[in-house]
Amino acid sequence: MTYHFNEFTQDDCKPLLNEFIDNYTTLIDIEDGSSHELIQKYKAILDTLCSEFQEKTILKLFEELAYHEISLHYSYIIITRELHCLQNILIQHITKDNPNSVESFFTLFKKINNQVAFIFLHNYIKKLLSLNSIRINSISDLIDKKIIRHYESHLMWLNKLALFIQTKNISKLPQLDENRCDFGKWLNTQAKQLIHNNSKYNAIISLHSNLHNFSAKIQQHLQNNEFHILITYLEKCELLSLSIGTELALVDNIIMNKRVIKDELTGAMNRNGLHAVFQSQYELSLATGNSFVLALCDLDLFKNINDKYGHVAGDKILTLFVNTCKEYLRNSDITVRYGGEEFVLILPAINKNKAFEVIETIRKEFQNKYINFENQQIKATVSIGVVEINPEHYYKENFLNEYVNIADQKLYMAKKSGRNRVEAC
Repeated sequence: MTYHFNEFTQDDCKPLLNEFIDNYTTLIDIEDGSSHELIQKYKAILDTLCSEFQEKTILKLFEELAYHEISLHYSYIIITRELHCLQNILIQHITKDNPNSVESFFTLFKKINNQVAFIFLHNYIKKLLSLNSIRINSISDLIDKKIIRHYESHLMWLNKLALFIQTKNISKLPQLDENRCDFGKWLNTQAKQLIHNNSKYNAIISLHSNLHNFSAKIQQHLQNNEFHILITYLEKCELLSLSIGTELALVDNIIMNKRVIKDELTGAMNRNGLHAVFQSQYELSLATGNSFVLALCDLDLFKNINDKYGHVAGDKILTLFVNTCKEYLRNSDITVRYGGEEFVLILPAINKNKAFEVIETIRKEFQNKYINFENQQIKATVSIGVVEINPEHYYKENFLNEYVNIADQKLYMAKKSGRNRVEAC
């Protein structure tokens, strides 16, 4: 089909481009080298729109633009904002009393939007399948997987959904009934006995139900080739799937906390179990797309307490610290006695800012607590170094030492800055 919008002329192309760039600079840095190439692509598009052109020509230009933005790791929402901005600028130049031009323009841009969405959708599917492969392998590598192993079946279910969209092959369609998929069968039978926390169980039920609702909508919109909607729904499905994995991982942590070997004095986890616990948490975070936080805690001037009041008083202070941690940590968080007056805290499925708030609360509360010992009130403070961990690669044996060393550097900064502080990176 041939288009020719008489309202656009070659002389109008430059001001149209400038107007677009003025609106577009909120999204990109035009001083950046990659942005220059992007603007050149939009110039070629506007040059074409300002002349007589074939539909396949303009679609080809937008296809090249889409692949270029994908190479720059731009998200789909960025290019949709660009197209919306471009469409709004162009429509202002079309004579409103020429309904044929207006109708042709919107018909063309609908095809353009759909073509771009198609490209981004299939690129997203490719990335999703690759990420799910890593997630599935991470779960397979877990030494101990009580609950989380059931998440593996839903990752495979999500892969089938993605392949169904990619191929439109009905044989690839996963089970849409939430009660009949493998995960749903487990959730309605064994899970009830294993997940004792009713709120968590109900949260997983709700997430799973919503996930299947979106998958049913995907089947409906795929028939109509509504690719922009399919991207949104598939992203929703991935997010819900990751949320299910997160909830299951937290349940696994709660179970693990109940059965690990504990330090006899404080009730914290024994250091001997730290490596296995850290590796498990790393693999779980990689599988569920979550960051987690490791904190290294050291009680300030603890030797002075032992020297002045004796080791019995020192032991009570250590126990007081662990009990303070338990007050403000979740059941899925882990406290490890690392050695002497040092402790490691592992907080799963949390970002650095939220973890910092929790750890700072522990620090403040601990400084206000005391023990009564031989008619004396004894207090202590703690310095803490925090590191946020965002797993991107398969686990390596030296990871624990590397992250503990980073936390130790932050702990050193806290000590050097006057103690009784939390330092994070």
